[in-house]
Amino acid sequence: MNTKKATKRALLTSVMALVMCVVMLVGTTFAWFTDTASTGVNKIQAGNLDITVEYAKEKMNDDGTLAGELTDWVPIDNATNVFDPNALWEPGRTEYVVFRITNNGNLALKYKLSLETLAQKPGINKAGKEFYLADYLCASAKVNVGPGEIGSGVSTLGAFMTKLNDLGVAGVQNVLDPEYHPLTDATVNGALLPGKTNCVPMAIWMPTSVGNEANAISPDKAATIDFGITVVATQDTVESDSFDNTYDAGAAASELKQGVTISGIAGVAESYDTIQDAYAAVKAMLVANSGLAEQPLSEEAFNAFFTDGGKITWTIYGNQKVTDNRMFSFGRAANRFGEGRHITEINIVGGNSSAALDLTAVNGTFALPYNWWNVADSANTTLKCKNITFNGIKYMPSATYQCTLYPTTYEFDGCTLNGNLYSYQNFDVNMTIKNCTFNAPADTQYAFMSQGKGGTITLDNNVFNNYTRGINLERATADFVITNNTICSTVSEPDRGAIQLTDGKSFMVTGNTVDVNAGNAFWFHNAAKNSDVTYTISNNDIKAPYIGYSGVTTFDVNTRITSSGNKFNSTDTTKCMKKGATVAEATNLTAIH
Repeated sequence: MNTKKATKRALLTSVMALVMCVVMLVGTTFAWFTDTASTGVNKIQAGNLDITVEYAKEKMNDDGTLAGELTDWVPIDNATNVFDPNALWEPGRTEYVVFRITNNGNLALKYKLSLETLAQKPGINKAGKEFYLADYLCASAKVNVGPGEIGSGVSTLGAFMTKLNDLGVAGVQNVLDPEYHPLTDATVNGALLPGKTNCVPMAIWMPTSVGNEANAISPDKAATIDFGITVVATQDTVESDSFDNTYDAGAAASELKQGVTISGIAGVAESYDTIQDAYAAVKAMLVANSGLAEQPLSEEAFNAFFTDGGKITWTIYGNQKVTDNRMFSFGRAANRFGEGRHITEINIVGGNSSAALDLTAVNGTFALPYNWWNVADSANTTLKCKNITFNGIKYMPSATYQCTLYPTTYEFDGCTLNGNLYSYQNFDVNMTIKNCTFNAPADTQYAFMSQGKGGTITLDNNVFNNYTRGINLERATADFVITNNTICSTVSEPDRGAIQLTDGKSFMVTGNTVDVNAGNAFWFHNAAKNSDVTYTISNNDIKAPYIGYSGVTTFDVNTRITSSGNKFNSTDTTKCMKKGATVAEATNLTAIH
């Protein structure tokens, strides 16, 4: 039995993540900017699986050379800067870090530490060509290093440099070969008996052979990359419990599994090693029996191919990279195969705690199959995502057309979204996002922004971390239900709001927690056009410098607000900070109390 090291994750796992950002600057230099995402800890004292993950760095001299001494060990979940945010680098420089993993429990465990690419923004180089930093960075890591070999207080390079040399860093800074030391080389597996410790040195470097092909033409054309370091731990089968030492073997294997399974399609394999393998296999079947555009299937052929009435379920294990916009419909553009025959639902489910989809190669989103047949027998494709991480997400997956006779359903439950989610649909939706965590890349404004036609959009029990403006809701004919969410930020813009209510039919904002360091709790935008709107703002726990401001000129929002039970903590309810202002002034919001 295991202890969860990450909230909203499967039992028998322990996960910790930190986020780093690399920015390529002009002058063949790049800088590391870092942030961390901490995880919750649940402890089971009897037979518990309990690990701690700490890090230390090699101190560096002002000239960039290694000082021969490690910094103190710092727990990952208390870390604020794993890498120096002020360090400037150029090709040939290497960044070192050592992770110390300790088994504090009384069960043997095995773990996997991996470097993941969470998000990328391409840059434009001196030749005017697009480039990605991941193509010009190398990484490596080594496991099973004892704490006696690497520890706090090393006074000379000694074992530390020896182990880094073992990583393959020494002598290869001039080599740029993606098959030699790609970023995925920084993946290790280890095992720990109770009370034991491993140290895992990691190095990330840019070869000196890199030139202007990865040098941005200007600062605004710089490329960025976000990394995530994940540690997944499961019980090792060397332990015996009330059954035997193989009792938890299946669960442990599942937690370390990488691959994909597909259900709802006839003739698929039991599992596939990668998402690309699954996509290619089923795509070939579609090409053979119908086609990838709008070609029909007879009722008999449809029912023989789609074994769950048109519902497709993807179960994802480990980190998978999405490389085609239509990957989840296997390349099929339209959802309709004939009268009453559609791809009715696409489910994407995390099969283990490390399940993640890397969306950086598809501009942060993917397409749903379209349905432009406005007839009674039409069915739009529902999207349901559960217990999975989306790295580099930017846009809500959608289709250009949907049947407007019926709303399109979206459900996200227990997901982690590393990025921001802009959601626009030119059709009505029933959208529910619940129990999810949104983590902001540096300088990201909105965690969630909703625009388009009507429907119902529900945000319930989500956590929004470190966005500069929180959430923005603007669908003139939609009902918004915003309940039990937490919006926290230490980087809020001083002249904006955490909850922006721009335009809608109704807003229910109840039971939320706002904890931001700057700006307003609420912002009513002047784009509001629906003067029949109703606002219910109640039982929220607010900590923001100012209550907020209404820029609406077409009607008085105070006459449309019903409010009660809100709690204000160090919040000035008499003032606001207007857009572009540097000094607070009296608020025109008088109905929120």
